[in-house]
Amino acid sequence: EIHRFYSDDNVDTDAKLAFTSQTFLGWEDAFQGRFSQKWQALSSDKNWARPVLTELMNWGRACWTNRCTHLFGERKDQYRLRRHCLHLQVKIWYESPRTQVLVNRTNFPDRASILHRNNEGIARWLDQQHADRDSMRNRASQTTGQLTMDRFMGTIASRREQNLNFQGSLQEARRANLPVTNETTTASDGDHSH
Repeated sequence: EIHRFYSDDNVDTDAKLAFTSQTFLGWEDAFQGRFSQKWQALSSDKNWARPVLTELMNWGRACWTNRCTHLFGERKDQYRLRRHCLHLQVKIWYESPRTQVLVNRTNFPDRASILHRNNEGIARWLDQQHADRDSMRNRASQTTGQLTMDRFMGTIASRREQNLNFQGSLQEARRANLPVTNETTTASDGDHSH
């Protein structure tokens, strides 16, 4: 990205000279407060270091942001992708057959109230459902000598198959991509910056 700095017509020649001089001296020194004297030419103020440091910090932050965006994508897209995946998982919990979900959905809140939460709120709700489901699965596999309603949910083999189907659906939801159009949900995405 340095070649862009040098070819940028918006960057003053003195700034390019100071940058070159600092590169020869070492950037580690600059970050420890030892600057090339060429930086003084950028400001007539005898307190030239403050604006130069501010510019260096802004430039460093911009480089880091560019690097992260290049490696990981836009932050907003990451948030929306996670939100989309969480919404798909909520849909699975609400719409899968009872023999897969295992938990009593009559205690579920209105789906819209879940989808209007922020991502962390949705994730916490999903974690709670997983914990409740795990508890139900453990009870169904215990032999206490008493028949429970769990035993009427099919044979061990069919319960295992239902579990694999449910887990597979959840895995697909976790690996989903953002749709090309905004079809994820009619609920707010929790991001009001646009």
